[in-house]
Amino acid sequence: MSEVAGELPLDGVRVLEIGGGIAAGFAARLLAGFGAEVVRTEDPDGRLTPDEEVYLVAGKRRISVSDAELRELALAADIVVEDTKPGTLAARGLGPADLRREKPELIVISITPFGQDGPYAQYEHTNLTAHAMGGIMSLTGVANRPPLVNGGNQAYQLGGLNGFSAAVTAYYGRLVHGEGDWVDISLQECAAGMLELFGPRTEYEGGEPYVRAGNHISATWGIYPCADGYVGVCCLARQVPALFRVVGDPELQDERFTDPLKRLENDDELQARLFAWFADKTKADILALGPQHRIPFGAVLTPKELLSNEQLNERGFFDEIQLPDGQVAKAPGRPFLGFGWRSDRLHAPAEDTEAVRSEWLGVQA
Repeated sequence: MSEVAGELPLDGVRVLEIGGGIAAGFAARLLAGFGAEVVRTEDPDGRLTPDEEVYLVAGKRRISVSDAELRELALAADIVVEDTKPGTLAARGLGPADLRREKPELIVISITPFGQDGPYAQYEHTNLTAHAMGGIMSLTGVANRPPLVNGGNQAYQLGGLNGFSAAVTAYYGRLVHGEGDWVDISLQECAAGMLELFGPRTEYEGGEPYVRAGNHISATWGIYPCADGYVGVCCLARQVPALFRVVGDPELQDERFTDPLKRLENDDELQARLFAWFADKTKADILALGPQHRIPFGAVLTPKELLSNEQLNERGFFDEIQLPDGQVAKAPGRPFLGFGWRSDRLHAPAEDTEAVRSEWLGVQA
């Protein structure tokens, strides 16, 4: 086990993870990193790929027990995080409301596609449907082509991030007033909450349909191809003059570009000039210009580039995780500085069953 220096804020907190999907896995992964003791039940359906398992299960104790023992473990925990279909836990004798009646200080975080009740509660889902129903796909893709889903499983990750935040908030509330809570988190609501006020959120409030803008909200706010990949710029109005100075095109000093309203009317021409300017520069070139001229440039980095990124490595963003076969994997770790963070190995399936029975339930093998 390796540990980043500093006090671990969740040291001594017991967390039981049930369900084992990406959403619950990510929430519990963050809780474990900040010091909680996380026990994860094995999922017979294998909801994670081997790569996802390395990232999401590292640092957790892994068990395989009966539903009766699982109920006892839930009552011995401080926080339960689950992402099963609504009604699944109740059918197994683990209903969150029943558990909290027996132990009012227990915190249960339930992450589902559409919440515990309502017209969509029992609908099947994928990461794509969560993105679409939450409105995020109204932002991705150009207007005259079908919408696109973001890479990876970001809808589930977003649910996990909200689950982690809810768990920490509810636990703090328990420390203050002694009561736990059952927090009902909908992936659809998590996605909808990400939408900008001026954009697709208006459709939830009865407004006009939002037209997708693809990679460019405007010429000064978009993604461009460069010599070795893709870069981006995201200028507020006050940053546009600095961008134009760096580009160095005398035409950009014309009123049709310097006037904010006329700049939008001539957005296609401005995009063409920026496409030409970015084309022969590398990602490193563009990233170096950002801090020099106070322009919000960015780059689309490959996984290999991210792993070798100097800034991410300097701040200790990546964890080195020892696998059961002795190999070591590198995966994202603490999301922000300021608190102690713990990284740990990937335990083998059911490796910790007897130890957890003994420590949490007092059952001797």
